[in-house]
Amino acid sequence: MDTEQISIEPLKGEELREAAKVAARAMAPTPFPMALFQGQQDSERGMETLFGITFGRPPGKVLLAKKDDQVIGVMRMVEWPHCQLSLTQALWILPAMLVTLKGGAIRMLRGRSIWEKHHPKKPHYHLDPLAVAPEMQGQGIGSSLLRHFCEHVDQAKQAAYLGTDRPENVRLYERFGFSVIGKATALGVRIYFMWRPPPQDVH
Repeated sequence: MDTEQISIEPLKGEELREAAKVAARAMAPTPFPMALFQGQQDSERGMETLFGITFGRPPGKVLLAKKDDQVIGVMRMVEWPHCQLSLTQALWILPAMLVTLKGGAIRMLRGRSIWEKHHPKKPHYHLDPLAVAPEMQGQGIGSSLLRHFCEHVDQAKQAAYLGTDRPENVRLYERFGFSVIGKATALGVRIYFMWRPPPQDVH
């Protein structure tokens, strides 16, 4: 695909549901959500609920990749320390997630605690998620979103951080200056934690 045909725009309120669906379809088949929800159908439903909540509330900035006014990719960036849920935010999200997860709430708490344990406690922008509609993957859309993200954090002279459960994504992020700074296993899934230093620290 000619990525010049792609526009990257801030999320509008009326696009929230469509953005959540695109992100859920992209993320549902990946290892950690599959382990969390224990099945792709439940995973997609659960991720759509989660993204519908997180995309619709601050903090964070959600950007969409669009082609012909159709959402084909989603990216959310949040500046530290707001990228970690406060107690108030967690309590607000919990009821919806308990309904979606049913008996899996303990799995979520156990899995997310491992992600949070590795979260850097210093200034950065957190990228979560970066998602492209399954039928549009492999066409440079994710790279376009990632390039936009890196330009933003470079202008802010900030570092960047992300976690991924897909080894193939590690190589993509490395091309944009990220390096693996840690690994862990959550719900039986290998997680890679990656860091991109601020521009003045790049040699």
